[in-house]
Amino acid sequence: MTGPGRAALRLGFEVLGTASLAAAVVMEVTDRSVSWELVLSLVAAASYLLMLPLCAAGQRIWLLIATAVALMLTVAGMVRVAQEPLLNLLHVFPLLLAGYAIIASRASSRRETQLRRERVRARHDGEERERRRWARELHDDTLQELGAVQVVLSSAAADGGPAAMSSAIEQARALVGNQIVSLRHLIVDLRPVVLDELGLEPALQALCRHTSETFGIRTDLRVASHGDALCGRLAPETQAQVYRIVQEAITNAVKHAEPTRIVVTVEGNGRATRLTVTDNGCGMSGPTADRPAPYQRGMGLSAMRERADLINGRLTLRSAPGEGTTVALRIPPDDSAERRDAAAG
Repeated sequence: MTGPGRAALRLGFEVLGTASLAAAVVMEVTDRSVSWELVLSLVAAASYLLMLPLCAAGQRIWLLIATAVALMLTVAGMVRVAQEPLLNLLHVFPLLLAGYAIIASRASSRRETQLRRERVRARHDGEERERRRWARELHDDTLQELGAVQVVLSSAAADGGPAAMSSAIEQARALVGNQIVSLRHLIVDLRPVVLDELGLEPALQALCRHTSETFGIRTDLRVASHGDALCGRLAPETQAQVYRIVQEAITNAVKHAEPTRIVVTVEGNGRATRLTVTDNGCGMSGPTADRPAPYQRGMGLSAMRERADLINGRLTLRSAPGEGTTVALRIPPDDSAERRDAAAG
């Protein structure tokens, strides 16, 4: 069932259950028709139970409590219809259900708090890794070459001869030119301008071209029919996270897999957008990304999963020794983009 259909069905059950429960409560308080109270409470309980699979975990707790109230009214109606006090024992089940809902609510709250802390910790760890990486890049590359420029110019100044000065200037120009290229690459890694100005597909094309030129590894982008439109429909925040995930997957392949070719594929339909990064490198042995294992840590996979979670995406990894690696990202429809398109229309 699609998202809109699921939401409409959930809303229908919610309206039916709430209206029936409210009417049953009114009849119980005013001591009206017992048979109608019994029917309405049963309808409310059935509606809430049918809603359970359609709701998020946090909403199910309140549904269970509402179901318990409806069942208690049902038992009260049965007692009055049958005029049998022993039926009051049936109240134990709704009370147990309400107690379970309260306990489950507290457990769910604790789990959500723990997950929130883990996400914050993972985000901070990722940011710290990024800071260390950029500090290392700037120290090992930029600072060393700028130091070399200083040494060359100082030596030429000490010599004082025209030939030494001319040679020093040429060396300094070459070193500064290298650093301009290096800093441009760092800026692109930090935030590619083409992503903000042209969108996700041109940014991925530039990323593949940069990988091919820099590392000598053939990197191709394949966009299926309507793939460009799907990329354009993603929210800017989603596009940024998708770009980072693809960038991290390519970086992992270059650093660890020794591939000769990398292929980035964009495809999808109205239900979801799917991006895959496939390399023909050495692959990995042991458990993969779908199972808890060392691959969950390191190699940037934790950061990739964190980014996928932020856009409600699902990240999977397939790999085997000698058979390469495939990182797949599935993104559900972007409701905010659909709303923007509807408003524009």
